[in-house]
Amino acid sequence: MELVWLEDFNALAERGNFSRAADLRHVTQPAFSRRIRALESWVGVELFDRSAQGAVLTEAGRSMLEN
Repeated sequence: MELVWLEDFNALAERGNFSRAADLRHVTQPAFSRRIRALESWVGVELFDRSAQGAVLTEAGRSMLEN
């Protein structure tokens, strides 16, 4: 796991939108999405429910944010 993945996770949890979170992190949206997927792969669960309206934390994501 990389520290930037956790920073990305926090940015997406805060913004709720991949494009806005990627802008905040100064990376392209595709690269940002890959890093979020890498984090989810590393922890073994989906952390966000994705939709056209944005990204919402799953129960596992909320648990991770609290810890």
